[in-house]
Amino acid sequence: MDFTDDIARSSRPAALVVGGTGYLGRFVCAGLAEAGYEVTAVARRAAALPPGCHLYLADLAAATTADLGRFLDLVRPRVVVNAAGALWRVTGHDMARSNRELVARLVAVITAGREHIRLVHLGSVYEYGAQPAGCRVLTEDTPEHPVTPYARSKLAGTRIVTDAVAARRLDGVVLRLSATIGPHAPAKSLFGGLAGRLARRPEILEVPELSGERDFLDVRDAACAVVKAVKISATPPVLNVARGRPSSVAGLVDRLIRISGVPVRTVTVPRPAGRRDADAGPQLVDVSAARRTLRWIPQHRPGESLHALWRTASDTPALHRRAASG
Repeated sequence: MDFTDDIARSSRPAALVVGGTGYLGRFVCAGLAEAGYEVTAVARRAAALPPGCHLYLADLAAATTADLGRFLDLVRPRVVVNAAGALWRVTGHDMARSNRELVARLVAVITAGREHIRLVHLGSVYEYGAQPAGCRVLTEDTPEHPVTPYARSKLAGTRIVTDAVAARRLDGVVLRLSATIGPHAPAKSLFGGLAGRLARRPEILEVPELSGERDFLDVRDAACAVVKAVKISATPPVLNVARGRPSSVAGLVDRLIRISGVPVRTVTVPRPAGRRDADAGPQLVDVSAARRTLRWIPQHRPGESLHALWRTASDTPALHRRAASG
């Protein structure tokens, strides 16, 4: 894989965001640019990025360790945020390649005698998996029992980072994120998909079988935690990043429908197989360590996140663009 030396240079510290055009990656790029970094986003697909951010198109999951080393030597980042990952409608091979093997190569090149680089790796609370009946709160010390291919591949990536941190080879932290919602949620996600269909004002809305509670974190709050973790080097190897309060999934779906104002009749359909929260059970996530270490407090309640999601999903120009491309 050839990398051309067309990386933006400035007097500001450089930050590299892997997966920078993804849902969370774009918000991370914006937050880092606002914090004073010269941001290079690297991704497979193009997307609009905020001022101060530059896009480099490449598939780093397909790159060799030597390729990645040459690329880091071009960017010369002070910090790397790994926001890449395979989640929706992908194979087990794709998950292994993006969620484990890419992490291993990133850690290898960052620790290969280069100038000091801090790594912030985005993990998932689904790495904790199914817990015994007596475990009511998920802390960073909770033993992991992942039950899905996605969760197992994410845990494998996390352990690569934490092992390197424990061996004092890496300055890094894993942020275990809960499910994110908010503006521009992807169509493949539950709420992003429902909002997109509601924007087309259907008479009938198919809703997957819903049960239980989940901790939903606004994507803007998640990005804020990432930026704070970038700027603080003295952190534990793993931090939970969530709202810290579970919400009824069915209740939030009903609320989104009310926010939309679309008079639909809902029809329940089976939930797709292979979802990332399958058999995870209720998850009450302890975020006290992130609050204390990062001085971070989530600012958006789920209702605010849904209002912001609906505003972006019902944007008329965006709908026209989707229709033209579809």
